[in-house]
Amino acid sequence: MPKGGYALSSSQATSINAHGLPSDKPCKKLWRSSLAHSPGEIFSDAPVTPNIDRSGGIGYKSSNVVHTLEAPPWKPREGTLMERKTVIGTGGELLVHQLLAQGVEYAFTNTGSAEAGFFNGLLAVPGVQPILLLAEPLVLSAADGYAKAARKPAFVNIHLAAGTRQGSGQLQNAYFDGTPMVVTAAMRDSGSFGDHVVLGSSGGYSQMGVVEDITKRRWEVWDARGIPTVTRRAFQEAMSFPTAPVYVAYTSQALDTPDVEATIQPGAAPLMGRLPEEGVLRTIFDALLNAEHPLLVCGPDIRAAHAEREIVELAERLALPVATTTLDYGSFPVQHMNYVGAVENISEEPYDVVCCVGYRQSCRGGAVDLRFQKAGMIIALGHDDTLLGNTFGLDISVWANVRPLLQALNAFWKPEYASQPHIQRRAAHLREQGEWRARQRQEEMRALASETPIHPNYLAYVASRVLPEDTLVVSENFRAADHLMPFGFDKGQWRQIRTFGGSLGYGIGAAVGAQLGAPDRPVVCSLGDGAVMYSSSGFWTMARYGLPILTLVWNNLNYQTVRTNFANWGGEMAKQNKYPEVYLGDPEIDFVMLAKSQGINGAKVTAPQDLERALRRAVEVIAGGEPYLLDVRVSPVGPGADSTWYKAFKLRR
Repeated sequence: MPKGGYALSSSQATSINAHGLPSDKPCKKLWRSSLAHSPGEIFSDAPVTPNIDRSGGIGYKSSNVVHTLEAPPWKPREGTLMERKTVIGTGGELLVHQLLAQGVEYAFTNTGSAEAGFFNGLLAVPGVQPILLLAEPLVLSAADGYAKAARKPAFVNIHLAAGTRQGSGQLQNAYFDGTPMVVTAAMRDSGSFGDHVVLGSSGGYSQMGVVEDITKRRWEVWDARGIPTVTRRAFQEAMSFPTAPVYVAYTSQALDTPDVEATIQPGAAPLMGRLPEEGVLRTIFDALLNAEHPLLVCGPDIRAAHAEREIVELAERLALPVATTTLDYGSFPVQHMNYVGAVENISEEPYDVVCCVGYRQSCRGGAVDLRFQKAGMIIALGHDDTLLGNTFGLDISVWANVRPLLQALNAFWKPEYASQPHIQRRAAHLREQGEWRARQRQEEMRALASETPIHPNYLAYVASRVLPEDTLVVSENFRAADHLMPFGFDKGQWRQIRTFGGSLGYGIGAAVGAQLGAPDRPVVCSLGDGAVMYSSSGFWTMARYGLPILTLVWNNLNYQTVRTNFANWGGEMAKQNKYPEVYLGDPEIDFVMLAKSQGINGAKVTAPQDLERALRRAVEVIAGGEPYLLDVRVSPVGPGADSTWYKAFKLRR
């Protein structure tokens, strides 16, 4: 084993005790602190410099003051003290006052009569802009896109129990991703009088039960005086680790009640700022430093914690190969030489150390979820304690904000480590792999440049050359070519927003929210033809609010993901090359006309030689402040790509 520290063998790597030494006791979840911060802020941008106290303590440094774990004095940053005020108004007006205190700019909504008290409050208490979407799934996906782009919690108001159910597919996506949002609706009494209530919960059931397994916490509010308190609590809970959607149902009577006096005070999440003992951190660092065959697995917590610089620094210094989950091109720069691809697609080699940082595993409900069976030591650092060790076992698990954790690990680095032979070998190997991938990419693009229909890889390649710097891509592509786009952390590189929950209908609404959350960035909604039809009424919202979003439709006339999975499943489907109900031609959908009917211009592209010109025209339009759509005919790829079969049927012949 190279010098410069120590690593544990697989037989030793069971757990770490309080002194950072091997223990035969089961590994425990670690540490949480309660430092308050400003409302609406999940993670602070202020630098937190780790300070390793060699005399035995570990702490963090802020404003040149060192705080150790033994007695952490805390002084709020200027402007972060929570203001309080007393207001009098209707329940709906109190709700809007509380939203303003929380820093809410937008209320994502689909209006309903039972929520009249809230909508009247928006007029009586100006300051919150309602954003109307024409179906509840779009409301939820827009809120998700906003929260991810703005990095702050979103606010949603939908209509009663029925509207809540309508939006549940996209709420499930948000819960799967841990997106912070407060989802609200009015509620009708189904017990005091009639129990067969229109649009409400059935008698004997709570409206909260509609979303019980896809929200973190839920509340009902019957008394108008409780509206500010419960709403404040909801924002605090949505922002607290692990972040997630929460749900509040207010009775219509509570929203309508007049002359209610209440205290308005914003809620803020506790800042997870505490670190484990130095011995634990040293063990993690030494394991990564000394490993012969390590793997660093990154996930969405990197972005959430603003830890982009820290993760790249760790990977580069220690020459660590980096993987992400499938379709996650936002947790590490995809064109970085250390990036090796999706963890699901790389070999299950016997890694001696696997370190997962903010990794949220997308499980498939089978033994394939139990990854890294041959790994010597498995480490996980993350924001959600329920996702630490929930599938494969862990040797060290730390539940904490990953940014100060990474800063503390980087503080152990010494320049002389770079000259160690195994570090140099790892760096050289990664560099060679990166150069080989770049050459392969160029050769592939030359071969695809004249292919008709347009190959999806060629579309991604041309888009990466034509679309503006700092483009934010909201992706609902599952079999496209996002991996060829310049996603990264540096200025000018692109950023990706997507859901990993898999429920279709996300992209268009999420693009609406993302543009509102990042108004200074060009936004591209990249999605397949099948996904468009789940949420196409979102074009109307883009047009109404003048959101300059480019919608890029990868039109292959297929539910390609399902067809590919059918083909891999085999049976008669693969034998006959017939895949039921996945072909979307006959008739073909005219997406340009669909967008035009809602106020958005667009164009079709079918030939590769026209692609660059069409994309440049699209960029001109969105730069002028208008939304635009490109319907690009791309070739189906993968097993069964040549099949256009469907079971024909006409009601009348």
